[in-house]
Amino acid sequence: MNKKKEGQLLVERLEPARMDVLRHAMKQDKELSNFLKTPAKDLPDNYKFLVRELDEYIENATLYELIALSLSKRAGNFTCYFSMSGSNPTGFVAYQIMNNEVTDIKMFSFVPTRGGGTTLLLDLNRLLPQLIKDYNRVSWSAMAENPANEAYRRAIEIYGGSFKEEGGEILL
Repeated sequence: MNKKKEGQLLVERLEPARMDVLRHAMKQDKELSNFLKTPAKDLPDNYKFLVRELDEYIENATLYELIALSLSKRAGNFTCYFSMSGSNPTGFVAYQIMNNEVTDIKMFSFVPTRGGGTTLLLDLNRLLPQLIKDYNRVSWSAMAENPANEAYRRAIEIYGGSFKEEGGEILL
């Protein structure tokens, strides 16, 4: 996504996620800091799907804690990126690798007023072709009522994958 800020054109791109980058951004942007430190139960509705998909028992966890856990070795084989606009992180993307397969993908925007969809669709469209090329299989799941499923369905159709509903989940 292109944005104009103070007379310069900024292009969003994916960069490997680092906590020092996020901590610095949070010091500079109190709105971002407050958002990422909001307990999951108090997040806007479109983020509650993400939290429930991760674990229904983490209602007091924050997105900041989820990012920190994803970047730690405790979370398993996750590869994590920030969607960056200039030097500012605007979203988070993580995927898990097991046995040369991508088994899970999670992504969300740091800009809830933007709805998250724009950044995430661009990130997904940048990421999927590379993952399909690099790994034997790419799959993930989402709750059936997640509003992002239609975008996921379109992306999967572009790459010839399958999309099915099973037990309240969408399997991609």
